Amino acid sequence: MGTGNGGINVIIPWWQMKTTWTAVAAFITAIGAYVEGSLGLTGVISAGFGALAVIFVRQGVEKSTYIPEVKDRGDGVIE
Repeated sequence: MGTGNGGINVIIPWWQMKTTWTAVAAFITAIGAYVEGSLGLTGVISAGFGALAVIFVRQGVEKSTYIPEVKDRGDGVIE
């Protein structure tokens, strides 16, 4: 018995998420700004931690909202 939602309750791998690639792009931009000279090393480090925080928070939100099917949870009657 499915939820009929077209696969919404599917966990997407972290490397396929738009949020991950946006965070990576932000970090690469910070590195480019450092190389160019308009951003200091502390700014690059802050951007790196910020990017990692975004990725891990996004993973936590996805896992907390994922609801597996009853047959996958193991708390239902097995037929």
